[in-house]
Amino acid sequence: MIRLPRTLRKARPLAALALGASLVAPVGARGQSLPSSVGRDSLVVRADALEAGAPPGLALRAGERIAVWTAADVEVGRPGAGGRPVPDAPPGAVVARFDGGPWFAWSEGPTVWTAPASGRLEFTLNAGPRTALSGRARLALVRLGTVAAPAPAVAAFPAPRVELERAGDGVRVRYADRAGFGLVRSTLELTLHTAHGETIHLAAWRPVGRRETLLPLPPPDVPLPPGVQTLDATITDWLGNESPASRVVFDAAQ
Repeated sequence: MIRLPRTLRKARPLAALALGASLVAPVGARGQSLPSSVGRDSLVVRADALEAGAPPGLALRAGERIAVWTAADVEVGRPGAGGRPVPDAPPGAVVARFDGGPWFAWSEGPTVWTAPASGRLEFTLNAGPRTALSGRARLALVRLGTVAAPAPAVAAFPAPRVELERAGDGVRVRYADRAGFGLVRSTLELTLHTAHGETIHLAAWRPVGRRETLLPLPPPDVPLPPGVQTLDATITDWLGNESPASRVVFDAAQ
């Protein structure tokens, strides 16, 4: 008999989805648990009720995002039994389907998921007729609204942090997730304010590392007037929250 660990997992965010397949956000740093002030839907998937009516779930609007935490306390009596809805997922794991489509593996970690259309997202345990499961999985789901119209719940989570620090002939950019959803590293944005008052928006000019990036200064291929320049940085997490800006100054000689 295999017993799945009972674990409350905190959430990760923004997931784009093709119908019938889940694309979840990459693994991020563990942050806070679900704030007590945030309203949520609670679902329970019971092993002894998998065949009893429609699976538990909730209706979503097209483009609506949800954050999902899972906590499983499930025992698997026959882990080698076939017939599971998602053969590549472990027996007893939480799996999902959208609007009656095929079942797909659901991330064990905290997840943000985006509905590709209006429909119902449902959950079950990955088990065939002879898997012999017992126990249950509990899910907490927070409605996040859409990207264009985020729900107030999004602001209840702490924004990520970014820091700029001069390092030799460049600047070191450090960033950290504070909500537990992970960072969208492609959103690292640098804003250059030149000595003549011009504003230039830049993407990172070196590959973005997992926790920090070292960028040479001045940015390549950016003509700068002589004098003191200002560089700001921001980054966004998978919830869509943007960090406060961090700033450094540097001198560009003639």
